[in-house]
Amino acid sequence: MQVTPISDYWNQILNTGDTDYAGLIYRVPPRLWRSLISVQNELKGLDERQLYTNPSTFHVPIKGLGYLGEKLDRSEYEFVLSKVRDIVSEIDPFEVTVRGVDAFSSAIYAAVEDGGNFKKINKAINESLRGKVDRSPFDDEEFVPHVTIATFATRDVTPLLEKIKKQEIREWEFGLSGVFEVEAVQINLLLALGPQETQDSAFSYIRSFWLGKFNR
Repeated sequence: MQVTPISDYWNQILNTGDTDYAGLIYRVPPRLWRSLISVQNELKGLDERQLYTNPSTFHVPIKGLGYLGEKLDRSEYEFVLSKVRDIVSEIDPFEVTVRGVDAFSSAIYAAVEDGGNFKKINKAINESLRGKVDRSPFDDEEFVPHVTIATFATRDVTPLLEKIKKQEIREWEFGLSGVFEVEAVQINLLLALGPQETQDSAFSYIRSFWLGKFNR
């Protein structure tokens, strides 16, 4: 696997300056943090140089919405949020299982089994708000629900990749959680991809959306 460390896209992030990015996420409940931290600690024991996710920011990214520029059109912004609310309301509450560890080219993550519901939300937002929200190569059929455990800061991550090939890691059971709401947040990418002590302040709440009958 070709590894893509932060340095490969850091200049692109720097060019955003202090402009925040809006996204739709599901926050991982604290009762699942302990098991996620256990895996993090095993990985840190092999390589402390990587960027490990602050537990308070563990989340499943559902859909990137776009940068919040200085000349934000409030009416369009509210229209997007209103459509997101309507889309989310069409999905009934469901359970997710966080199980197993794998890697993208840029990060190590815990896999999320959700019955395809997060992908449904992702695809519906892309279809309903085409041209009004960001479209990523990782949307639609390429969408993989996950919780990032560590982001690569270096290219030489072979010991970490070898570690997650081991059966006990690949099949690690993190736990179950019910999904009743998702959340729109604004993210300062400079802080989010900084050391753990800056990551918590990178996320700012925008709005919550209840699933199914809770949102109708």
